[in-house]
Amino acid sequence: MSREAGPVRALSRDEHEAFRLARLVAAEDMPYFMHGLFAAAPLAYEGLGTFAVDRHWRLYMDPALLVGPGAWGPQVSGAVLLHEVGHLLRDHAGRADALAQPHRQVAWNLAGDAEINDDLIAAGVALPEGVVTPTALGCEDNGLAEDYYAHLLRDPEGTSAGEADSADDAGCGSGSGCPVPGEVPTEAASAGVSAGMDDAEADLVRRRVAEDVKATVQAGAKGRGTVPAGLSRWAERVLAAPTVPWTRVLRAAVRRAVADAAGRSDYSYRRPSRRRVPGLVKPAMRGPLVRVAIVVDTSGSMGQADLDAAMGEVAGVLASSGIARDQVRLVSCDAEAGTTTRVRRVGVVELIGGGGTDMRIGIAAAEAIRPTPHVVVVLTDGYTPWPDQPGRSRLICGVIRPETPSGTPEWATTVHIPPAA
Repeated sequence: MSREAGPVRALSRDEHEAFRLARLVAAEDMPYFMHGLFAAAPLAYEGLGTFAVDRHWRLYMDPALLVGPGAWGPQVSGAVLLHEVGHLLRDHAGRADALAQPHRQVAWNLAGDAEINDDLIAAGVALPEGVVTPTALGCEDNGLAEDYYAHLLRDPEGTSAGEADSADDAGCGSGSGCPVPGEVPTEAASAGVSAGMDDAEADLVRRRVAEDVKATVQAGAKGRGTVPAGLSRWAERVLAAPTVPWTRVLRAAVRRAVADAAGRSDYSYRRPSRRRVPGLVKPAMRGPLVRVAIVVDTSGSMGQADLDAAMGEVAGVLASSGIARDQVRLVSCDAEAGTTTRVRRVGVVELIGGGGTDMRIGIAAAEAIRPTPHVVVVLTDGYTPWPDQPGRSRLICGVIRPETPSGTPEWATTVHIPPAA
């Protein structure tokens, strides 16, 4: 029996509460997946019959599985969330593109499922009965999806299973390499539907999760949160991969922070709704004018050329994001923060040299600006103490130095900017 899916929409309040509970259960089971779980943008997809993800990190969920008599409940929903985010973290969409084309989508989806599920089972996640595992495909655990896929193509029974592209058996979405009908177009970003993430932003999330996995392994965690061997090897591969150019990473970090701030729409009576109801004044949705502060380390250990390059990237992203110049403030910080000034052009910051740097002073000065900035971008060499607690602004730390940054706050987004040779 074929299944007809309704339109994609934002979650209702009850659906979102059920999703939040499921995500909490998932984060308790695998805390090192936290950044991946919160990066996926949730959407309701009526009639889908399952959960799925697209390659832009949008998460589609059948609302009937979140609330109502047929709901899965937080334990099962949390396990399925971990499974779907697993497709995104392991970049099954990108790896599908590297296969001999056209690839067999359902066979690849099964192979990806098996690559994920043996690790989830090893981590103690309560997956639903009947999930695809390497053993079910006639393979050994801890392999790669490419190995399972090749096995499916060689094995007659596996090949037929991989070709059984039934309308009753929805895949996990284009994020797994097996799209489901009705996925949101790449450019869509309205009516509560997220524009999703691009490849650079996704790389940031993968590396952050891989770092958390590595830290958990090094801490020797036992019980809940224990890292399966296959997932530990995945993290090693991600962290050993060639570094994404810092310009791409910085652009992605700033663009994501600005997009998140711009999405904080709420109802306001300052401008009434155009929809008239007799005897009733309705509020209208209002989004904030995004405010950004750039805190620049002007101490003697910084290099002017590298600072100019980083400032140029930040200014370019803000301009392309539609941030007006009068919404950007600049704070220069050496031994103490200078006065705040409006940004007129990128080349206004000059290094003054001098003593040690304490970027806590610069960040505090930025957050003291009224109204408070939504995003604070810090450009420094990293040889500084950092705040112990997050402030009201989203913090991005651009660290300009040869070695990998360390000591930046966990809640901040850190971008390594190697100096020019």
